[in-house]
Amino acid sequence: MARIFSTNKSTVVIHVVSGLLLGWFIHIAYASWSEKVVPLLPVQNTSNNQVRVNLPQYSLIAPPLYSETAKSNNPTFKILENKVADFVASTTAGKQADSVSVYFRDLNTAQWTGVNEDQSYRPSSMLKVIAMMAALKLAEQDPSILQEKLPLVVSESSGLQYFKPNDHVISGKYQVQDLIALMIKYSDNDALDALLSDTRINDEFGQIYTFFRLPVATATSTDYMSPRSYAGLFISLYNSTLFQWGLSQQVLGLLADTTFKQGLVAGIPDGVVVAHKFGENTDIDATTDAQVNKELHDCGIVYVPKKPYLLCVMTRGQDFAALSNVISGISKLVYNQVTASSIKP
Repeated sequence: MARIFSTNKSTVVIHVVSGLLLGWFIHIAYASWSEKVVPLLPVQNTSNNQVRVNLPQYSLIAPPLYSETAKSNNPTFKILENKVADFVASTTAGKQADSVSVYFRDLNTAQWTGVNEDQSYRPSSMLKVIAMMAALKLAEQDPSILQEKLPLVVSESSGLQYFKPNDHVISGKYQVQDLIALMIKYSDNDALDALLSDTRINDEFGQIYTFFRLPVATATSTDYMSPRSYAGLFISLYNSTLFQWGLSQQVLGLLADTTFKQGLVAGIPDGVVVAHKFGENTDIDATTDAQVNKELHDCGIVYVPKKPYLLCVMTRGQDFAALSNVISGISKLVYNQVTASSIKP
């Protein structure tokens, strides 16, 4: 069936591809029970901080979304951190990437580590996860919204994408549930535009963005999202703190069915489920019309039996193929470390 970004001009740079249009929407909107699992690593006594919903209209409540701890100093986590840091250093030294940031979280213990995990990038198509969450949050109250039809107009934006959607969508009216599927499975930009053309979904997008206290673009920088800040969306989905259990299961199931396989999935053996979302962006110099910077990111949950973990990798460089190899390389390194015999249940 179908395919998810666009352009924004400044005096110096024309920003193109996945995410700039969505960034504009953000700016406007902002002013499971399962088989018992075991820790990847020994559990430490660490103080937890609750990340709570930001609800300005409800001054007396603050429902928790997920817990956060300090960066783990567990020796095995430090080994992982050091190996990732060495890999990142080798890729930047070898000019495969200009910048690489990694966030890793053990979903059984909430312990985490990372490398440059707070460095900011342009999230681009990864914010389509929020658009999906917005539409489905409304559907919790009124399921009929999923059958409502919205107009989708095929644009030329996919021509600017390196990893192009292959859904072959045509202009027409689509049910909201189909637009969600097109937007997530194929990263279709036009499906995103169609969803956010609905005032209710657009408003709910801003509401959820505020819920998670996510950073926004500023007048001086359009790089505003770090792997660590973005990861909260997937943590909440895994913990099912925003949605009912069944709906969280469906959302993650859709994210596990995406067609992009060149990032995290490429570093994971066949048969291991990965629920994830990627994003890409290209900057074009306004004076030379040259592509000056590219960004490629992939974040999601890797469902290693009894050892599920969250991995978020954001990169910046000059070649998408090289950046995808960096992401898959980190994914493979992390998977091998998590499943190593030295890390026992």
